[in-house]
Amino acid sequence: MGIDEAIAVSHEALMVILKISLPPLGITALLSAVIMLFQSATQINEASLQQDTKFFATLLILFVTGPAIFLALRDYTGVIFERIAMLQ
Repeated sequence: MGIDEAIAVSHEALMVILKISLPPLGITALLSAVIMLFQSATQINEASLQQDTKFFATLLILFVTGPAIFLALRDYTGVIFERIAMLQ
């Protein structure tokens, strides 16, 4: 395995990580901003409101995107095992 192949494998791994983590992180960050603006506008200083909402929203997002996460990990794992098999 040369440097170019190692860089390609690392790039693919980073793309899979982005594909898996971007929906929950993006939606949770957006929801946080909306809740923060709501709390600022209404002057409600309840920390548990933001924490609970983000927690349940993240669980819901992971539940919805779970099959896509599984498929991305399964496909990438298959590619990695094929490359390992070619090394011998």
